Amino acid sequence: MARGKRYGRFWLLKGLRRELMQSGQSRRRQQKEFEIHSRLLHPGVVKVVGVEEVDNLGSCIVEEWVEGKTLSALLNEGSLDKEERRRILREIIEAVAYIHSRGVVHRDLKPTNIMVREGSGNVVIIDFGLADTGDYTELKQGAGTKGYISPEQQSSHGARETDDIYSLGVIIKELCPEYERIARSCTGSLDRRPKDCEALLRSIKRHAGRPKIFWRMAGVIALICLGITAGFHFHSLHSAASHVNKGVEVMLGEARGTERKLNLMGDSLKGMAGTVRKSEIEIESGKQQKDRLIEIYKNGCKRLDEEMDDFEKRILPMFDKPNQCYYDSISSLEMRLQKICDIICKPERYPELQREELISLYDDLTGYFWVTSSVRGHEWGKKLGRHSDVRVGFR
Repeated sequence: MARGKRYGRFWLLKGLRRELMQSGQSRRRQQKEFEIHSRLLHPGVVKVVGVEEVDNLGSCIVEEWVEGKTLSALLNEGSLDKEERRRILREIIEAVAYIHSRGVVHRDLKPTNIMVREGSGNVVIIDFGLADTGDYTELKQGAGTKGYISPEQQSSHGARETDDIYSLGVIIKELCPEYERIARSCTGSLDRRPKDCEALLRSIKRHAGRPKIFWRMAGVIALICLGITAGFHFHSLHSAASHVNKGVEVMLGEARGTERKLNLMGDSLKGMAGTVRKSEIEIESGKQQKDRLIEIYKNGCKRLDEEMDDFEKRILPMFDKPNQCYYDSISSLEMRLQKICDIICKPERYPELQREELISLYDDLTGYFWVTSSVRGHEWGKKLGRHSDVRVGFR
């Protein structure tokens, strides 16, 4: 592992140990890791941008540098409160759900392979060295970390989502002990485990909603009991009225006190209902902002793809006999794509979004255009009969 600097940013360089640099199997394993990792583009997954030959390090996978701490370090510090732990757990499961939707199984989920970004606190899953898919028929063997690997993964050569579900169950025990029942189902037999991450998220949401339902029911029961008590007092007062007027006055005074308590409780319940509604509105607003960011990201990716399609059409006739116009076009493409990202992420275009969200969106879009331009640049380099490392974005 090494850290390098380019374009004013830090990057992680992941290469082979010196004794393995000449091993064909190790180089194929490295290429497999890059090919699988390059399928993934999600805020919760570390970005990969290419494979390069680096002086003194040999062939290296180039990934973004994540500034922050591992989940393992944060758990050891004990600095996370209950709500932060639950938020982090949801983000981990959402990221793993995306990885599975791309046909990839991580196979080494554990706190040391989960980063929490400094500042934003967002979760990022790293280290896809053991990741696998059903597409590959070679370099398949049981692998993982003791304590987090499922019993089936130790002896099987397949890649199943249930292996990651097992690892998530162990992480849940460490991160959110209050979800112990859910964690046991994840680490139990195959027929007891949630079938996928979506089912796991639904189980967690149901568990988190139970305290609210409990307190609402408790409030209703309390009102009923108070009503019965008040009715009993009123009945006693009515019976005593025929015998002792003084006793009636005393009992009526108690009844009025009970009535005042009921009114105060009713006002408190109304205030509680308002607070619940306000929280629901805030949650819905946050969901709308997230949906808005996703919409802007998709439109930005579409705009970048259109720009590169137009670029390819313009330089296609030049592939056989590259001229100065061709090289000038190659040199200007990255600046054009960077300018598109700058325009898309201007703060004044989206006053409803926070600056931190736009910065994250800008990083996602630039990461997308580096990955896409690297892949296309590789293809254009082959058409020109050049070395495969000739890429737009990493000239």
